[in-house]
Amino acid sequence: MKKSGTVYTVIFIVWGVCLAGLAFVTVRLCLSLDYTLLRSYFIAVLFSVNSAVLGVMWLGSIKDFVFSLTYALCKKKFRLRYEQAICAELPSPEEAPRFLLLYCTCNDFNERALAISIRQNYPNFKTVILDDSGKDEYKERVDTFAEKYGVEVVRREDRTGFKAGNLNNYLRGRTDYEYFVILDSDEIIPPGYIMQALRYFRSNERFGAVQARHSATAGANVFQRLMGMGVRSNGSTVQVVKNFYGANALIGHGMAVSRACYEKTGGFPLVVAEDISFAVDIKNAGFEIVYAPDIHCYEEFPTDYASLKKRQCKWVQGNLEYIKKYNRDIGRSKMRWFEKADLKLSHYPLPLMPLLSLLLVLCTLALGFLGFPVVRYSLFVYGLMILFLCSPLIPDLFVYSTDRNNVLLILPAFLLNVATYASFAPMLLRTVICGLFGKKATFTVTPKQSRKFTFRQIVRYSAAPVLFALVLFALSLFACRSVVPVLLLGGGCLLTPLILVLCNVAAKRQTAANSRKVKDGTRAESER
Repeated sequence: MKKSGTVYTVIFIVWGVCLAGLAFVTVRLCLSLDYTLLRSYFIAVLFSVNSAVLGVMWLGSIKDFVFSLTYALCKKKFRLRYEQAICAELPSPEEAPRFLLLYCTCNDFNERALAISIRQNYPNFKTVILDDSGKDEYKERVDTFAEKYGVEVVRREDRTGFKAGNLNNYLRGRTDYEYFVILDSDEIIPPGYIMQALRYFRSNERFGAVQARHSATAGANVFQRLMGMGVRSNGSTVQVVKNFYGANALIGHGMAVSRACYEKTGGFPLVVAEDISFAVDIKNAGFEIVYAPDIHCYEEFPTDYASLKKRQCKWVQGNLEYIKKYNRDIGRSKMRWFEKADLKLSHYPLPLMPLLSLLLVLCTLALGFLGFPVVRYSLFVYGLMILFLCSPLIPDLFVYSTDRNNVLLILPAFLLNVATYASFAPMLLRTVICGLFGKKATFTVTPKQSRKFTFRQIVRYSAAPVLFALVLFALSLFACRSVVPVLLLGGGCLLTPLILVLCNVAAKRQTAANSRKVKDGTRAESER
């Protein structure tokens, strides 16, 4: 499947036009200042910094918007190109290559998910549980499952290298397979996964890894239900466009890798974000990653606010580590310019956006201290940020607009996403700053068990974001006589208690409906 830089050419042209317009407005604002020379100078500098921050934020928004528009215009073309490319015949059962299903777990074993995933309609595969658990209760559950289903269990004494070390410990030096599939603890793959992945591998010898599409299983509570909607919409639209106009991503599970590719790369890099780092190594080894939207897998979105916060912290650490270690490698890699741009725009914003958002707020408050009418200026800034905030909503509109069960949830899900990620600001800032000053990234397992928060826990988890919001509001009132300049960031933090309450509200009907959907989907794959 050939890739093209056309979409990124459009993205950078649109971005350039927007930057020119933003620069024009900034210059006009600076020239209209009627203060003392020194005060006007400082205000002009603050204007320039804010404009630069907005310009950087716009680039990601414009990318999301153009990607969504490209999908809307070309989805039929994409479907046809997939059908034309993946037409290889499958081997006979006697010649079927050996697959390994590698299930990675560390104190988070999910018997149901693995039991469904190992029901593959393929004659030559083996299931191995790579168990890094340290708790006896999980070890016993793993052993009981292994005995019941006849699967192999591998444990290691030295649990270094996180998930990557666990995989390398089993795979290095092994030649009794041709391909392996990585499953996370909550992963559910369809019965036809191996057959469909093999069709991709046989269609092009340069395909070293196949990444499947994912949807989130509907959660046990309202928070999990709404927040998980974005998994399906992103996988159905944005990732398809990246397959033809960007850099394909690996998400660490639901992916198949050939032995030739694994050996050529030297194994998984021993970092927290082993999936996105391994993707760079695959390209440098001369192989390609292909995204497979027809292979539909399921995963669980983090069960509650605390679980998502822990995962987000891990992702920020991992992406920061990735930037430090792989920035030069990306520049020297064999990827084309638009693939490098897509890779950076996909992973660099996660640790950078908290710093840029704080810088935008601080500069705006400084304008208030200098006597500039910040409220009107803030409304202008918020107007410019509408595209930045709403661009992730576009894929949801494409996917759920015709879905009667979910169409009315699009806006609530969007608002909950904005408030939730805004409330992470104190944690993200602390994580990024510590990472910049040398704190090593650590691999933390995202909790998988749903729980209800007590009043004391709600107060504890809300304390930092609410205090952060109150400080911002106090500074804004003192400097600007209004909270409008910090309303977006502070408002999200103040809503933290409400977000936690949503984690206590059950969504049983949706969970049951989704269970039927998973069952029907796997049955359809099996029949096909």
